[in-house]
Amino acid sequence: MSISQLARSIAESPTLSLNEQARVLREKGEAVIHLGAGEPKNRAPINAILNSAAKLTTGDIKYTPTDGIPSLKKAIIRYTEENYDRIPAPENIIVSGGAKQSLYNLLYTLLNPQDEVIVLAPYWVSYPEMIRMVYARPVIVTPEDGGFIPRMKEIEEAVSSYTRAIIVNSPNNPSGVMYPESLIAALVEFCEKKGIYLIMDDIYHKLVFDGKTLIPAYRYTQ
Repeated sequence: MSISQLARSIAESPTLSLNEQARVLREKGEAVIHLGAGEPKNRAPINAILNSAAKLTTGDIKYTPTDGIPSLKKAIIRYTEENYDRIPAPENIIVSGGAKQSLYNLLYTLLNPQDEVIVLAPYWVSYPEMIRMVYARPVIVTPEDGGFIPRMKEIEEAVSSYTRAIIVNSPNNPSGVMYPESLIAALVEFCEKKGIYLIMDDIYHKLVFDGKTLIPAYRYTQ
C-alpha cells in the first residue's frame, strides 16, 4: 500500500515538528523554552462553553447548511461591520472550520496547475504547501535587506504571466510586523491593474498594540 505522489511531496509542518520535539524534551524532564506554536493561556469564554453545553443538552444536533447557519452569518455580518465598516451580503459569506480551511478552499477555487502565488517572507509555514496541494507553485519574495518588509519593487519583479494571486498576512506570522499602509495601498493598486487576486490573511488583526492601527486593504479599493 502507498499514498499518492502529491501526499508524499508535502513537507512536514515545521511548527508541528517543533511541538513534538518540545513535548519529548519535557517528558525527559529537560527545561524547554518553546518557540513553536503560539497559543494564548486564557481559557475559552464562559458564554461559549455554556451555550455549547446547552445546545448539546437539547440533543438537537443536525446537519447544517454547508455555508453556515443563518444566525452565525448574521453574527459575522455584525462583526464585519464593526471591524471593517462593510456589510457583506449573506450569500457572500462562507463559514469554515478555521482559517486554514478557508485559505485552502480559496486556493482550490482560484488556482490551476502551474499557476503561481506570490508569498511574502517571512510567511506562515502552511502557505507554500497548501499552494502545492492544488498543483500550483509558490513564489517566495524575501526582502533583500534582510528585514521583514519587502519592497514593492521586489514583489513586482517576482510577478510573471503565471501569477494568479499574492498572499499578505498582516500582522504577520511569524515576524509580528505590520505592513505599512503605503505597501498595502500599492499592492491593491498593482493587483487591480494586473488582474491578480490579493488574498489578505487578517487572522491577527486584533493583536495590534502600542497605539497602532491596522488599515484593512478594502480602504484602498476603487
